[in-house]
Amino acid sequence: MKLYLSSYRIPDSTVLAELVGKPLAVVRVGIIPNAKDYYATRARRVKIRLVTDYMQVQGMQPGIIDLNDYTDASKLAAELKKYDLLWVMGGNTFCLREAMYGSGFDTAIHEAMDAGVVYAGESAGTCVAGTDLKGIELADDPEYAETVIWKGLRLTPKFFIPHADNTDLRWAIQPVLDSRGNEPDTVVLNDNDAWVVDGQNARKISGPKPDETEMAAA
Repeated sequence: MKLYLSSYRIPDSTVLAELVGKPLAVVRVGIIPNAKDYYATRARRVKIRLVTDYMQVQGMQPGIIDLNDYTDASKLAAELKKYDLLWVMGGNTFCLREAMYGSGFDTAIHEAMDAGVVYAGESAGTCVAGTDLKGIELADDPEYAETVIWKGLRLTPKFFIPHADNTDLRWAIQPVLDSRGNEPDTVVLNDNDAWVVDGQNARKISGPKPDETEMAAA
Protein backbone atom coordinates (compact mmCIF):
# COMPACT_ATOMS: atom_id res chain seq x y z
CA MET A 1 0.00 0.00 0.00
CA LYS A 2 1.58 3.23 -1.19
CA LEU A 3 -0.15 6.61 -0.98
CA TYR A 4 0.93 10.17 -1.65
CA LEU A 5 -1.90 12.45 -0.53
CA SER A 6 -1.41 16.19 -0.78
CA SER A 7 -3.36 19.36 -0.33
CA TYR A 8 -1.96 20.86 -3.53
CA ARG A 9 0.26 19.33 -6.22
CA ILE A 10 3.54 17.58 -5.25
CA PRO A 11 5.22 19.23 -2.24
CA ASP A 12 8.33 17.01 -2.47
CA SER A 13 9.06 15.24 -5.74
CA THR A 14 12.04 13.37 -4.28
CA VAL A 15 9.81 11.64 -1.75
CA LEU A 16 7.34 10.75 -4.50
CA ALA A 17 10.08 9.23 -6.67
CA GLU A 18 11.31 7.18 -3.71
CA LEU A 19 7.77 5.97 -3.07
CA VAL A 20 7.26 4.92 -6.69
CA GLY A 21 10.73 3.40 -6.80
CA LYS A 22 11.70 5.03 -10.08
CA PRO A 23 13.08 8.36 -11.27
CA LEU A 24 10.16 10.58 -12.25
CA ALA A 25 11.57 10.76 -15.78
CA VAL A 26 10.42 7.18 -16.39
CA VAL A 27 7.20 7.29 -14.36
CA ARG A 28 3.91 6.82 -16.20
CA VAL A 29 1.22 8.81 -14.40
CA GLY A 30 -2.50 8.28 -14.99
CA ILE A 31 -4.42 11.48 -14.32
CA ILE A 32 -7.99 11.04 -13.06
CA PRO A 33 -9.88 14.31 -13.70
CA ASN A 34 -13.40 13.50 -12.50
CA ALA A 35 -13.48 15.94 -9.62
CA LYS A 36 -13.80 18.51 -12.43
CA ASP A 37 -16.84 16.86 -14.05
CA TYR A 38 -19.09 19.70 -12.91
CA TYR A 39 -17.14 22.16 -15.07
CA ALA A 40 -18.25 23.11 -18.57
CA THR A 41 -16.50 21.01 -21.22
CA ARG A 42 -14.03 23.68 -22.32
CA ALA A 43 -13.14 24.70 -18.75
CA ARG A 44 -12.67 21.04 -17.77
CA ARG A 45 -10.22 20.57 -20.66
CA VAL A 46 -8.23 23.58 -19.46
CA LYS A 47 -8.02 22.22 -15.90
CA ILE A 48 -6.86 18.83 -17.19
CA ARG A 49 -4.25 20.50 -19.40
CA LEU A 50 -2.85 22.43 -16.44
CA VAL A 51 -2.28 19.22 -14.50
CA THR A 52 -0.94 17.40 -17.56
CA ASP A 53 1.55 20.21 -18.19
CA TYR A 54 2.55 20.18 -14.53
CA MET A 55 3.27 16.45 -14.60
CA GLN A 56 5.34 16.86 -17.75
CA VAL A 57 7.37 19.61 -16.07
CA GLN A 58 8.01 17.15 -13.24
CA GLY A 59 9.42 14.82 -15.90
CA MET A 60 6.61 12.27 -15.92
CA GLN A 61 4.72 10.73 -18.82
CA PRO A 62 1.01 11.55 -18.32
CA GLY A 63 -2.12 9.90 -19.61
CA ILE A 64 -5.79 10.57 -18.85
CA ILE A 65 -8.14 8.04 -17.22
CA ASP A 66 -11.70 9.36 -17.43
CA LEU A 67 -13.83 7.28 -15.06
CA ASN A 68 -16.91 8.20 -17.07
CA ASP A 69 -15.67 5.77 -19.72
CA TYR A 70 -15.91 2.76 -17.38
CA THR A 71 -18.61 0.69 -15.72
CA ASP A 72 -16.65 -2.54 -15.37
CA ALA A 73 -14.13 -2.85 -12.52
CA SER A 74 -11.97 -5.45 -14.26
CA LYS A 75 -11.55 -3.32 -17.39
CA LEU A 76 -10.78 -0.28 -15.28
CA ALA A 77 -8.23 -2.24 -13.21
CA ALA A 78 -6.49 -3.29 -16.42
CA GLU A 79 -6.23 0.36 -17.45
CA LEU A 80 -4.99 1.51 -14.03
CA LYS A 81 -2.25 -1.11 -14.08
CA LYS A 82 -0.73 0.45 -17.20
CA TYR A 83 0.60 3.23 -14.95
CA ASP A 84 3.16 3.47 -12.15
CA LEU A 85 1.28 6.27 -10.43
CA LEU A 86 -2.28 7.54 -10.36
CA TRP A 87 -2.87 11.24 -9.79
CA VAL A 88 -6.43 12.06 -8.72
CA MET A 89 -7.16 15.72 -9.35
CA GLY A 90 -8.82 18.13 -6.95
CA GLY A 91 -12.20 19.71 -7.46
CA ASN A 92 -15.57 18.67 -6.04
CA THR A 93 -15.14 15.73 -3.69
CA PHE A 94 -18.67 14.39 -4.08
CA CYS A 95 -18.56 14.61 -7.86
CA LEU A 96 -15.32 12.61 -7.82
CA ARG A 97 -16.59 10.03 -5.36
CA GLU A 98 -19.71 9.39 -7.44
CA ALA A 99 -17.61 8.83 -10.58
CA MET A 100 -15.36 6.43 -8.70
CA TYR A 101 -18.28 4.41 -7.39
CA GLY A 102 -20.05 4.20 -10.74
CA SER A 103 -16.94 3.14 -12.65
CA GLY A 104 -15.94 0.26 -10.37
CA PHE A 105 -12.93 2.19 -9.09
CA ASP A 106 -13.63 1.10 -5.49
CA THR A 107 -12.70 -2.45 -6.49
CA ALA A 108 -10.25 -1.69 -9.29
CA ILE A 109 -7.96 0.47 -7.17
CA HIS A 110 -7.21 -2.41 -4.81
CA GLU A 111 -6.28 -4.70 -7.69
CA ALA A 112 -4.07 -1.98 -9.15
CA MET A 113 -2.36 -1.21 -5.85
CA ASP A 114 -1.76 -4.91 -5.22
CA ALA A 115 0.09 -4.87 -8.54
CA GLY A 116 2.31 -2.01 -7.32
CA VAL A 117 0.50 1.09 -8.58
CA VAL A 118 0.80 4.10 -6.27
CA TYR A 119 -2.34 6.11 -5.46
CA ALA A 120 -1.69 9.84 -5.28
CA GLY A 121 -3.81 12.94 -5.47
CA GLU A 122 -4.55 16.37 -4.18
CA SER A 123 -7.43 18.00 -2.32
CA ALA A 124 -10.57 16.04 -3.33
CA GLY A 125 -8.32 13.22 -4.54
CA THR A 126 -6.90 13.06 -1.02
CA CYS A 127 -10.23 13.34 0.80
CA VAL A 128 -11.81 10.37 -0.99
CA ALA A 129 -8.89 8.12 0.00
CA GLY A 130 -9.86 8.30 3.67
CA THR A 131 -12.59 6.79 5.80
CA ASP A 132 -15.55 9.00 4.97
CA LEU A 133 -16.69 12.38 3.71
CA LYS A 134 -18.82 13.48 6.66
CA GLY A 135 -18.03 17.14 7.25
CA ILE A 136 -16.66 17.76 3.75
CA GLU A 137 -20.10 19.04 2.78
CA LEU A 138 -19.31 22.09 4.92
CA ALA A 139 -16.71 23.05 2.31
CA ASP A 140 -17.79 21.22 -0.85
CA ASP A 141 -21.28 21.27 -2.39
CA PRO A 142 -22.75 17.73 -2.46
CA GLU A 143 -25.32 18.83 -5.04
CA TYR A 144 -22.76 18.41 -7.81
CA ALA A 145 -23.32 14.65 -7.41
CA GLU A 146 -26.61 13.02 -8.35
CA THR A 147 -25.97 10.38 -5.69
CA VAL A 148 -24.04 11.46 -2.61
CA ILE A 149 -21.68 8.77 -1.31
CA TRP A 150 -20.39 9.39 2.19
CA LYS A 151 -18.10 6.39 2.47
CA GLY A 152 -14.50 6.97 1.41
CA LEU A 153 -12.27 4.51 -0.39
CA ARG A 154 -10.76 3.63 3.00
CA LEU A 155 -7.28 3.17 1.61
CA THR A 156 -6.08 4.52 4.94
CA PRO A 157 -7.94 4.87 8.28
CA LYS A 158 -7.74 8.66 8.24
CA PHE A 159 -9.97 11.65 7.57
CA PHE A 160 -8.31 14.44 5.61
CA ILE A 161 -8.75 18.19 5.75
CA PRO A 162 -6.70 19.92 3.00
CA HIS A 163 -5.98 23.64 2.50
CA ALA A 164 -5.83 24.28 6.25
CA ASP A 165 -3.60 27.36 5.87
CA ASN A 166 -5.21 28.71 2.71
CA THR A 167 -6.55 32.16 3.58
CA ASP A 168 -8.65 32.39 0.41
CA LEU A 169 -10.47 29.19 1.40
CA ARG A 170 -10.71 29.92 5.13
CA TRP A 171 -14.46 30.47 4.86
CA ALA A 172 -14.90 26.92 3.57
CA ILE A 173 -12.22 25.04 5.51
CA GLN A 174 -12.75 26.50 8.97
CA PRO A 175 -16.15 24.81 9.50
CA VAL A 176 -14.57 21.44 8.64
CA LEU A 177 -11.70 22.13 11.05
CA ASP A 178 -14.20 23.07 13.76
CA SER A 179 -16.23 19.92 13.12
CA ARG A 180 -13.51 17.27 12.75
CA GLY A 181 -10.12 18.91 13.12
CA ASN A 182 -9.50 17.59 16.63
CA GLU A 183 -10.41 13.96 16.01
CA PRO A 184 -7.50 11.54 16.61
CA ASP A 185 -7.63 10.07 13.09
CA THR A 186 -7.87 13.41 11.29
CA VAL A 187 -4.92 14.56 9.19
CA VAL A 188 -4.81 18.33 8.66
CA LEU A 189 -2.80 19.38 5.62
CA ASN A 190 -1.48 22.80 4.73
CA ASP A 191 -1.04 23.58 1.05
CA ASN A 192 2.62 22.51 1.15
CA ASP A 193 1.95 19.22 2.98
CA ALA A 194 1.39 15.62 1.95
CA TRP A 195 0.55 12.44 3.84
CA VAL A 196 2.79 9.62 2.65
CA VAL A 197 2.07 5.95 3.32
CA ASP A 198 4.53 3.18 2.47
CA GLY A 199 3.28 -0.12 3.86
CA GLN A 200 2.99 0.24 7.63
CA ASN A 201 4.87 3.55 7.68
CA ALA A 202 2.97 6.83 7.45
CA ARG A 203 4.23 10.37 7.83
CA LYS A 204 3.47 13.97 6.97
CA ILE A 205 5.98 15.76 4.77
CA SER A 206 6.24 19.41 3.80
CA GLY A 207 7.75 21.31 0.89
CA PRO A 208 8.05 24.93 -0.21
CA LYS A 209 4.97 27.09 -0.05
CA PRO A 210 3.12 26.93 -3.40
CA ASP A 211 2.69 29.90 -5.67
CA GLU A 212 -0.66 31.54 -4.86
CA THR A 213 -1.21 32.69 -8.43
CA GLU A 214 -0.81 29.17 -9.76
CA MET A 215 -3.14 27.83 -7.06
CA ALA A 216 -5.85 30.30 -8.05
CA ALA A 217 -5.75 28.96 -11.61
CA ALA A 218 -5.87 25.31 -10.52
